[in-house]
Amino acid sequence: MFSSFGNEMTEAMRELRDKQGEIASALGKMHEATATATSKDRMLQATVDGQGRLTELAFNGKRWREMAPKELGAKIVEVVADAQRQAAVTTGELMAGLVPAGVDLEQLRSVGPDLESMIDTAIADVGKWSR
Repeated sequence: MFSSFGNEMTEAMRELRDKQGEIASALGKMHEATATATSKDRMLQATVDGQGRLTELAFNGKRWREMAPKELGAKIVEVVADAQRQAAVTTGELMAGLVPAGVDLEQLRSVGPDLESMIDTAIADVGKWSR
């Protein structure tokens, strides 16, 4: 009886470590990911990192200099938001199937995983299962 429980625990811990490795790998890819969006008129181009932070903003041509500040600002916001949406899709694809039900992917994207808490929860759940 104890041998069976010990084997189940060993297997559960192996699965947990495998899943942690998959998540860590996906997070590494997420941090390397970028997304770039270009305005419809090709005047602006914005690049964001895997977390949606602006890393580059390029102005093409000189037409932007003649725009009203409010109009230019709106165009910048639009192209940056488009790049951020693309980054969110990429992140979602990287994390799909890796996060358990109930995990907030947006929080995971912005602050990273709390692996210690995940392990503590898993160990607590094992205690519930063994009763």
